[in-house]
Amino acid sequence: MSDQGWIKLYRKIQTSFVWTNSDQLKLWLLILMKANHSQNKFLFNGQEVSVSSGQLVTGARALTFEFNQGVSVDNLMEQRKLWRWVKRFEKSGMLTIQSNARYSVITIVNWSAYQGNDNLVTSQRQSTDNLVTTNKNDKNVENDKKKYKSKEPAVDYKKIVDYLNSETGHKYHTTDKTRGMIHARIAEGFTEHDFGMVIHYKSLEWKDNPDMQQYLRPKTLFSAEHFDDYTNEARAAASKQQRQDTSEPPVLTPEEGSARQADYMARLEKQYAKEGESNE
Repeated sequence: MSDQGWIKLYRKIQTSFVWTNSDQLKLWLLILMKANHSQNKFLFNGQEVSVSSGQLVTGARALTFEFNQGVSVDNLMEQRKLWRWVKRFEKSGMLTIQSNARYSVITIVNWSAYQGNDNLVTSQRQSTDNLVTTNKNDKNVENDKKKYKSKEPAVDYKKIVDYLNSETGHKYHTTDKTRGMIHARIAEGFTEHDFGMVIHYKSLEWKDNPDMQQYLRPKTLFSAEHFDDYTNEARAAASKQQRQDTSEPPVLTPEEGSARQADYMARLEKQYAKEGESNE
């Protein structure tokens, strides 16, 4: 992820629980700033990982390192505490997490609804800055709604249909009707990642069922009637799989093992120092 560019922050964050804790707010902003604005590939822990817009590749250790950059020793955040906050974000519906022994892919929920249309906003930056300077905030919100409504979301329709074909063995084409259904779901706040999750998990559920195979099609999977339910089912299945994957002890690299041991020894020394002071 580049350190250039910007993100948008909506005022309703003031009603969120993160607003009452400055460190949790900092963590949420860090996650937003690390998220990708477009399809990308990264090398993380020796493995190439592909991500879509609104996603980031990280791990508890890497995220803690970035969070603690520039922070005094007395105010360093513990890795376990920081990751508990990330899990709380997930439980609150702010993001989803898919983890394995090497890395985690964090997907920010409704990213396209809040952070999309970069080109449109960039082209209007000067006029927008002037409006903010004069504090015409309410008018800005209305103008943004009109702009976003008329702007076509940047969606890779073919990629979604190709993935459906690869998972099901079908040969669907990227027709106008299919593009229309995908576009409508994206406009409702769903992401390309949501389409991938629905396709993957419904394929696992229906592919070997003769009675349900026929429904592995755009007309059923991407419909307004079913897509929200299918997305929630896929997220629940992903969370269950994640719990199963993380039930085993994590595989640590030598560097991670050494870092964990050093952290443990530092905490022991601190504990012994406090006990010595209390016995004096």
